[in-house]
This record gives sequence, C-alpha cells and structure tokens, in this order.
Amino acid sequence: MKRLIITLATLSFLIAPGIQAQDLQALFYHAGFFSPSEGPYVETYLKVFGPSAEFNKNENDKYQASLEVTILFKQDDQIRDFRKYNLLSEEVTDTTGTLPNFIDQQRIPLPHGVYQMELVLKDNNIEETAVEHAEMISLEYDQADVRFSDFQFVESFAPSNEESILTKSGYDLVPFVGDFYPAEVESLTFYTELYNLDQSIGQDQDFLFRYYLESFETTISLSDFARFQRQKAGPVNVVLATIPITNLPSGNYNLVVEARDRENAELLVHKIFFQRHNPGIQVNLEDIGSVDISSTFAERINDHDSINFYIGCLRPVANSLEKQFAKNVIKSGDIKKKQQFLFSFWETRNEQYPEAEWNRYKQEVMKVEDRFKTQIKHGFETDMGRIWLRYGPPNDSEFSDHEPNSYPYAMWHYYTLEGNQSNKRFIFYNPHLVGTEYFLLHSDARGELYNPYWKVDLHGRNTNLRNYEDYDFDSGWGGRAGSKIIK
Repeated sequence: MKRLIITLATLSFLIAPGIQAQDLQALFYHAGFFSPSEGPYVETYLKVFGPSAEFNKNENDKYQASLEVTILFKQDDQIRDFRKYNLLSEEVTDTTGTLPNFIDQQRIPLPHGVYQMELVLKDNNIEETAVEHAEMISLEYDQADVRFSDFQFVESFAPSNEESILTKSGYDLVPFVGDFYPAEVESLTFYTELYNLDQSIGQDQDFLFRYYLESFETTISLSDFARFQRQKAGPVNVVLATIPITNLPSGNYNLVVEARDRENAELLVHKIFFQRHNPGIQVNLEDIGSVDISSTFAERINDHDSINFYIGCLRPVANSLEKQFAKNVIKSGDIKKKQQFLFSFWETRNEQYPEAEWNRYKQEVMKVEDRFKTQIKHGFETDMGRIWLRYGPPNDSEFSDHEPNSYPYAMWHYYTLEGNQSNKRFIFYNPHLVGTEYFLLHSDARGELYNPYWKVDLHGRNTNLRNYEDYDFDSGWGGRAGSKIIK
C-alpha cells in the first residue's frame, strides 16, 4: 500500500510538497461538536481533486470517478466506529476538459473520549492506489464544561428546508475544505458553537462574541477584520459569520473568536490557523509618513547600511504585509521612512516600551549572527537563524555528521509553540557536505515546510534512493554516533 500522499489540511497541516501528478490528491479535515440531546460527534470533510482521480465510462456512457473511502475510530485497540463506502464524482461527457472536484461529509456520533482515527482512500478505477492517514482526535465534551466546538470553514450556507447531513442550527452549511484561501475567494465564512455558557454566567445573560483576524507570526489583531455579535447565554450558542477578506494581504493568519461578558471581560478564546494568497494587495509608503520618531532610538540610526540590516533582520518575526513594506522602504532609500518603519514596527508590538522590545530582539539577532552567519548570508537569512528568531532557542537539539548513509543533520525540538502547538520538531541538513549552513528539510510546526519524505531525502547521501513507496518509513534514524547536543 502506498504511504501518505493525500494532501492534508487538518486545520494544522499544510499542503505536502512532492506530490506527483498521477497520485490521488485530496484535502481532509475533521471537526468535533456536541449535541445536548445526543452527545459528542465528529464531522469529516473530504475534497478530492478531480484531475488526480481516474474517470472511466459508466453504465450511462459518461465518465465518472469512483473512490472507496474507509474511516474507522479506535479506542484502546477496540474499533468504536467503522464505515466503508463508495464516493462518486459528477458525471462528465469527456475527460479533455476540466474534471470536477468532489466533496464528501460524514457525521459520526462517538462517546466522550480520545480516539485514533484512520482514513484510507482507494481509487476504484486503478489498482494499488490506496492512500492512508491516521491521527489522534479528542472529543472531550460534556454537559458542564464551558468550551468551544471545533471550527468549520464554510463555502456557502442557506436556511435549511429539511434536515440533511449539511444541516446545523437551522442552516445547510456547504464545507470549505482546507485552510488555504486564494485570491479569488473574497470572504471567509465559519461556524463554531459554544457550550454551557448558561451554567457559567446564567441563563439568558447578555454576552458578546468578538471575532477577528490576527497575524499568525505576531498575534497582533487586525482591526479592519473585526466584527462582533451580541447574544444571550444558553446551553449552545452559535457563531455563523462572514469576514470579507478581499483586502487581506497574502500571509499566515489566525481566525479568533472570543466570548466576553457584559463587563467585556474575556470568558473564553478560540482560534484556528489559515493561509491567504492575495498578491494584488500592495503597500503604500506614505502610510508611515505621520509616525513621529523624535527622540526615539530609530532617529539615532542614521547610517543606511545599519538601518537596512536592522530592518532586514525583522523578517523572521514580521507578517506578510510588514515584509513587503520592509522590502519597499529599503528600496526607496529614504532614511526617514526607514526610521519611521523601524520605530512603528516595535511600537505596534509594545506601545509603552518599543525600545526595550527592540533591544531584546536585537540581542537575539546578534546571537544568531554569531552562530549562523555564512560568507554570503547574515545569520537571520539562514533557516536556522530564522527559526531561532521566530520561535526562540529550541528546548532540546541534536546534531550528527557521522552517520554513513545520511547527510549531516540537526534536529531541534520545541516543547511548545504559539498557537497551542506542542512537541514540534525542525529537521535541518547539509546536502552540500561543505560549509556551515544547514537548510530546513522538514517540520511539523504549522506554517513551516512539511516534507513527508524527509527521511528518504536525509538518508540519500550514498544511495540513489528516490522510490518513496519502497522506503521503510517506520525504521529508525540509524546510528547516533558522533551526535552531540547543541547548546
């Protein structure tokens, strides 16, 4: 059976690189909910890209793709739910035009608990095409705890005329499968539920849902993309809302929903990651023309080379719009605008003490410059330097350059990262066997390079191994001779 080549968007996974055209390609994620009358349930959302499936003629003399889908949930090695079914595409008269994608949604009731979910897809029109995915999911809902459901991204919605698999809270919700929003998508619609708030603040008490977008890199909220809804507390409170994103620049973001009481105190916060690609949005340097830099640290930096370095080193912690702004302001050659941008960058992050915030970061930049600078790159321009500045030094790390069949590599381990991420790793390697620079090969952190075949690439030093299907992905890393901890 082929290993994982399904393109995963499990609301924490990014599109995996290296997928070949003939491989079955799909997006998949799940979301947990709770019904006061029926208990917890999980919804699964699957989108299969039509051109990656095989379309054969059916009994109607039209072309159609057919997938066998298997989903099971295990708990303590016992199968708690199992379903196997065929998923059919739309019929088409020929295969020379655009082949339609097809979407599937399932709703599966499961008792409160933690489960191992396994998904297997097989193209019924091609032999040996099965792809698989497994992950742990948690449905820890009950009748007492105040908590949010998972998010569902929504492509479209309408009041329901009759109950169906798409129906929740009186609406039919067509799922938007994935966490990537291209330029042609002009709005982000989402659905989430809040449970048991009435037991915390009282039945029918006023409260506020505030929902907004924030930069994933900086967690700074974007005021132009903020909305709110007033509601009264009940057993289940629903947020079904749309945020226009036509003017949202390319970048990594979080969608955030807050529940606040009548005194505006935060009760609970809930967020989810997504990506936006919108290259048409440009920046205007005049936007910083009113920033006052009198008697600030930025005004004291009068050398172009120095301030260009200081602006360039912001890249690892800047959001997409700030990166574009930095590029344009350096290109402009206007020293005052450079000073204004540098000051504004840190004032945005610490309005009261921007210079202290800048000095703290500059110390880390100098550490990175000392450790990772090469003959042609500053430390912050290397992958290791960027990761260090973006996330801080790793909690644990390992280096090896003596394994005979692998390139020299380093593994950085972070116990926690922002965005409720835990136990994340970054794999760096030196494929050139010269110099001191190590390149990022793979990471399971959200928003970073995800390479499901990283073990193959790492162990290809003395072999021509590139047949991913024949590689033993469950084997160990090999020996650890020559390894040492990087401090």
